[in-house]
Amino acid sequence: MSFAHEFHQFVTTHPTEKRGDCFRFSGSNRKHYGMSNPTMRTFVKRFKLDHAELTYDDWLATLDGLFRGESIDEACLGGFMLGEYPKFRAKLALSKLDQWIGTLEGWREIDTTCQSNFSAKEVLIRWDEWLALLSDFVTRPSIEHRRASLVLLIKPIRQIADDRLIIPGLENIDILKHEEDKLITKAISWLLRTAIKHYDQKVYGYVETNREQLPSIAIREFDRKYQTGKK
Repeated sequence: MSFAHEFHQFVTTHPTEKRGDCFRFSGSNRKHYGMSNPTMRTFVKRFKLDHAELTYDDWLATLDGLFRGESIDEACLGGFMLGEYPKFRAKLALSKLDQWIGTLEGWREIDTTCQSNFSAKEVLIRWDEWLALLSDFVTRPSIEHRRASLVLLIKPIRQIADDRLIIPGLENIDILKHEEDKLITKAISWLLRTAIKHYDQKVYGYVETNREQLPSIAIREFDRKYQTGKK
């Protein structure tokens, strides 16, 4: 049985989890079955156990189908499938990731795919490819790609201190700092706060230099994190 069949069987036999207004909650206009992230993670882990024979090509085809799906839940499941298969992820062409991000809508779909799937080790081992991708994403017309240019760096910057990560992170923030959409302003705040752990002085110096140009929410949340250590 395919992932799609198992997914639709699952959602028809489980009660919808009430989440309120779909767009307000996720930023996406797609259909919402109301599956929570823990429920989806459990579903993906069970699928992996039940389908140990899954090949790389089958995995790619499954993700293609999920990211083209009609619901938020399918898009998010694509992100969780991406995260659950590190050996396949290591082989993934970044042009395919670019294609998948192009199907996403709203912060929840973007973040499920981009925020926690790629480690510092994975990114740095293919750094030239990643740097080119991030530099391209930050100037795209698609706001989803522009948010991804920041969110893709959250996990690597949280994990280690390496100037190869923070320098393009701050450069991308600098390009986007005048945007007003919350998809960007909240991502700027998130990346700046995350960078405090390993890049304390560098990120503090950047914020002080650009305090008048950065989004007010980013300044407010950064200052609170920097001064108190709390989100």
